[in-house]
Amino acid sequence: MSETAISNFISKSTCHLKRRNVILASFFLAILAVTYIGIIFDSKITIKHYVDYLKFHPWTSAAAFRPSADCDLSSSWDTVLNSDTLTGAQVMQYFKWSNRQSCQLVQDFGGTMYKEPSGWDGQKSLCLDPEVAPVPGDCLVYSFGTNDEWSFDEQMSAYGCQVFAFDPSMMGEDHYDHNPGNVHFYKWGLGDRDRHDTDYNWEIRSLSSIYQTLAARHGRKIIDYLKIDIEGGEWDVITEMIASGMLSNVRQLGVEIHLVTNAPLEKYRDYAKLLRSMETMGMVRFDSEFNPWFMANFTRLPELGKQSQGYEIAWFNANLTRHPTGG
Repeated sequence: MSETAISNFISKSTCHLKRRNVILASFFLAILAVTYIGIIFDSKITIKHYVDYLKFHPWTSAAAFRPSADCDLSSSWDTVLNSDTLTGAQVMQYFKWSNRQSCQLVQDFGGTMYKEPSGWDGQKSLCLDPEVAPVPGDCLVYSFGTNDEWSFDEQMSAYGCQVFAFDPSMMGEDHYDHNPGNVHFYKWGLGDRDRHDTDYNWEIRSLSSIYQTLAARHGRKIIDYLKIDIEGGEWDVITEMIASGMLSNVRQLGVEIHLVTNAPLEKYRDYAKLLRSMETMGMVRFDSEFNPWFMANFTRLPELGKQSQGYEIAWFNANLTRHPTGG
């Protein structure tokens, strides 16, 4: 082959290589561009969803709940519940709101297995994150509404807590120690003030009154878990706890709320705003479970269809979180 032919061959080959490299480079650049656009698009969607999520879920971890001067505890729920256009669906959504991301480890204690539908009823959720978890061997539990069903009390005793259980409707002695477990029973009902219920011959006492009486037995300790299941009486009790300051002495609170079915929307708004007032004071919701065996039609809100009349809701007190190293 002549030098001229070799030179032409090399020139053509180089040209083909350059063309192929340009095509390959263009191809890879196109792939990168599509990928980049996709990432940006997905990121915008993800960020939007995350921002929307935070509007109704302002808490992220137990460690973040220590009060500070610039801490804004309000959320979109305040706007929703104060709105002139509030709907029944919105207020029910507030009761259902679980805010589960506020606690990393949630465990249920107690409860009874039901069927149709199958599931646990009467269980109470505890946050076991170290900042708020009851300390085994040094924890205090008040349990109102035993109804001769001791699973919660016995399990909290097995966990390592001293448990005081209360129910005025139970037969038998007024005060005794329940076995098995470190459970002390008192035949007292929980109310917004001390009184005698003449209809049922029950002794009703406020939480602050009961605490003052029992402090001689357990000391003036924080109530690590307060369980309330008193068939509709919780609304007056919560109001009293806020007014008396007893709420500030409760580290975790588990309440089954009960909704009447014949009230106007404003009544349910009042219920929701009462719970919300606790949350703006530092009670952080970490669970809500509706009762599927307690369904009914709300007669003055027919657009809702059948809804649950009961919700098991749990909070921890941000003002009583411990430092990760203790305290």
